[in-house]
Amino acid sequence: MEKDINIEEFEMMKKQLDVLKDKLDKETIINEQLMRRAMKEDVSRLHKDAIIICCVALLGIPYCTWIFSHFNLSDLFIGVTDVFLVVAIIYTYITHKGLNANDLLDGNLVDVSYKITKIRRLGALWLRLSIPFIIIWFAWFLFETLKQNAEEVRSMAYGGIVGGIIGTILGTIKYRKNRKKTQEILLQIKELTGKELSIQ
Repeated sequence: MEKDINIEEFEMMKKQLDVLKDKLDKETIINEQLMRRAMKEDVSRLHKDAIIICCVALLGIPYCTWIFSHFNLSDLFIGVTDVFLVVAIIYTYITHKGLNANDLLDGNLVDVSYKITKIRRLGALWLRLSIPFIIIWFAWFLFETLKQNAEEVRSMAYGGIVGGIIGTILGTIKYRKNRKKTQEILLQIKELTGKELSIQ
């Protein structure tokens, strides 16, 4: 009789454990879905930032060509400026190419992590290459404007200095914010997959 009771208790405990396991599995699935949605939103924001950068650069080509021509800056300077903006657009496209925000919902997270790592690596490379160029370009811009006697042109140079300082500050903040965001995505992927990921 006691043996039958022990068997019944064992079966009851087993059923309770099965119910608990089902609940934990469901909570795990829900938690993963919530994390995937959060990561999708972060990637969508990264894409939107990239689109804004491309649009600004695209509009900057005709605008810079017109304004610099109006103030009699050299054709070589104008050409170099336009080429840089075109390169920035192409580089931004290449950097973000292949990563779809919807991949975070039902895609392979390890593959997504490689694409996020590529964005971080290419972003850091762009920073290392573009900073020396922008310093040289800005010095060239000041030379082109300040050598002219027209007060209007000199005012543009001073405006360029202020704009350069503001742009540098905002660019640095945005770059660090995006680096932090991509790092958070990679850490979340690591948590979900249990795989060690290289965060560069």
